[in-house]
Amino acid sequence: MITYLKIIVIVLGVMIAAGLVVIGLKLVEKSNELAELTGDEDAAVTDEAGLSALPEAAALSAPDDLGLPAGAQVRRMTAAGHRLILVVAVPDAGERIVIVDLRSGGTVANIGLEGTP
Repeated sequence: MITYLKIIVIVLGVMIAAGLVVIGLKLVEKSNELAELTGDEDAAVTDEAGLSALPEAAALSAPDDLGLPAGAQVRRMTAAGHRLILVVAVPDAGERIVIVDLRSGGTVANIGLEGTP
């Protein structure tokens, strides 16, 4: 009777360990799928050991490169993935939204907001 109990405990332990391995593999697979869907290529890249590789830091543009006139002030700033979204107040021209790609440092969009003082 005790021999059967030992066998059952060992089999159940192996099944639990195998289940945890399957869950871990599914988590990695789903995270890579999510990275592909969101366009986050750097999140899906792994090195030889299977560890996540960090993207190289891009040199950020100077304010002059963003196409903003002198005296422009950043009112709000939000990071979304590899994009930096700036709400900028431009003297005598109202507010603008400037979207910067953090990988390249270049401006993706420069949108003027109508109806702003």
